Amino acid sequence: MFLYRIVALSLLAASTTAMADSVDFTFRDTSAQFQYRASMGRDALGKSEFHIGALYVDKDDMLSDIGIFVKDELGGNAPGFSVGVGVKAVVGKARGDNLVNSDAAALALGAMLRYSPPAISRLGFVGQVYLSPNVVTFGDADRYVEAGTRAEFEIIPQAVVYIGYRRIGFGIKTQSFAVIDKGANFGVRISF
Repeated sequence: MFLYRIVALSLLAASTTAMADSVDFTFRDTSAQFQYRASMGRDALGKSEFHIGALYVDKDDMLSDIGIFVKDELGGNAPGFSVGVGVKAVVGKARGDNLVNSDAAALALGAMLRYSPPAISRLGFVGQVYLSPNVVTFGDADRYVEAGTRAEFEIIPQAVVYIGYRRIGFGIKTQSFAVIDKGANFGVRISF
């Protein structure tokens, strides 16, 4: 059932965009994540993008998401800094401390800060967080938290490699926080 939702969301995303901007693959020993990002254009507010993705840890811990994000450079007063804000819907399956499977969904607000030293523009440091309080978290959960940081390096203009750390999980109503994924990871983003 969960896989059918991911496939349906993927088909919807492919039908609404003509060409992808990038695909992103993130790996750990125990998890794999795929993200597809498509540019929605640029306006006075910044660069808008649509994304859809899935995180697989095991049959008991999975997550899919779909959302939009707006980001832009801060400009002359803060060279090298970019900021962004966005919203995404997440649907997940998590196993908590008492090994009970929980289904959860959330509408999460997010923020991102990126710094690229002006002298080394191919290097970047990124911090990102998404939060969902009880009022917009559904199913067996009462909150959603995703936080991460990474260092990235542009090998060529179309390929970026990175290493980072993240923690993703739901606060489950009947138990403590259920962590879906936590730890160091590495990945690659390919633009086309």
